[in-house]
Amino acid sequence: MNQYEFVRQISHADVLLSQGRFGHAEEILERLMATGYEGTDIMKMMAIAKMGLKKYGPAEELCRLIITHHPNEAFAFYLLATIRGTERKFDEALSTLNEAIKLDPANADYFAFKANILLQTKDYKEALDSADLGLSVDAENIDALNARASALVGLNRKEEAFQTINKSLASDPDNADTHANMGWGLLHQGKSDMALQHFKTALKQEPMNEYARGGMLEAMKARFPVYRYFLMLMLWLGKMKGNNQWGFIIGGYIVYRVLVTLAENYAGLQPFLIPLIVLIALFFISTWIFSPLMNLYLLTNPFGKLTLDEDQKQSARLVGISLLISLTSILVFWIGYRNDGLLSLSLFAFAMMIPVGSMNNPYLEENKRKLRYWTLAIAMLILIDSVLAISSGTFLSSISFLPVLALIGYQWYTNYILIRE
Repeated sequence: MNQYEFVRQISHADVLLSQGRFGHAEEILERLMATGYEGTDIMKMMAIAKMGLKKYGPAEELCRLIITHHPNEAFAFYLLATIRGTERKFDEALSTLNEAIKLDPANADYFAFKANILLQTKDYKEALDSADLGLSVDAENIDALNARASALVGLNRKEEAFQTINKSLASDPDNADTHANMGWGLLHQGKSDMALQHFKTALKQEPMNEYARGGMLEAMKARFPVYRYFLMLMLWLGKMKGNNQWGFIIGGYIVYRVLVTLAENYAGLQPFLIPLIVLIALFFISTWIFSPLMNLYLLTNPFGKLTLDEDQKQSARLVGISLLISLTSILVFWIGYRNDGLLSLSLFAFAMMIPVGSMNNPYLEENKRKLRYWTLAIAMLILIDSVLAISSGTFLSSISFLPVLALIGYQWYTNYILIRE
């Protein structure tokens, strides 16, 4: 291969990487590396292609090979930090990224990426500081501006956040991430219709933008007033660090148990306590099933169906099946087949919406797989229990406690996974 052809193919691979066509770029780069050329630039491009194809192991090997031979190559540390961030190993990502910044403190993109990692860990003040450092290097860096806006939203400095987003839009009016950022900021304020327009613009520019796609789904669901306020509450909770989220969950459970105990022991307080108990119970149940139920509705909407990913469609369908079994069991009971086992089946089928509606929520595939296995185990326990209960005509069978314990354990474990991610 002559030098002209070699340079042409490298340029072609670079264009493919910018277009997100990682598979084609990988093929070209493999051919070029097979010629015996293993320069730093081509290895960095190959690492990017591998990352785009989610081949994180080979990508990491390339980064470490570059660092071994070129320990001052800041971009290799940046790529390695990106891999760690994708794996949700944020402490390692920050440590590695700090090395990149130390080697190349004039690169605004590194500060912007550090800010985005700190946003993931809910360290909003530190994220703001990092974004500002990036902007001190390049005042119009779009990624740093977007990170700054997100940090300001997290700090409840919403007016400043929108000023920053508007500055970013003025600099690059077609930037998909900026429009998505604006959309999420509007969702925090309950302005779902305005948010929807920004998400549509973002997806028009980048159809595969997950940040915008997720926002589009929430904006579509938030057109229903009840879900809109529910979403605002969930976004508020989502800004909390892990320990604070655990405090909210455990604190809410303790308050619930105290109210139940008071209602049991003081009959005169029941008219005041029972509505509170019901509201708390409905709130905690809704955190598990409200979103997948709305996704079930979106499956009937042609545009919503296109926006949902396969995992969300699967969960929505399974939630629908669980709800159908629950309602059918009650209907059969009231029509005339007075078997208490049907009431047990109805209750457990309704409860089954919790695991099937949330098993695909984790980011990491490994965690999704764990929750799917747990969900399958719960379904099997409920099936066996229902057969025994209906056969004996009783509400509870000898093993009814097993699916109850499994459901409770599932909720605590899922919260642990999601908060940890």
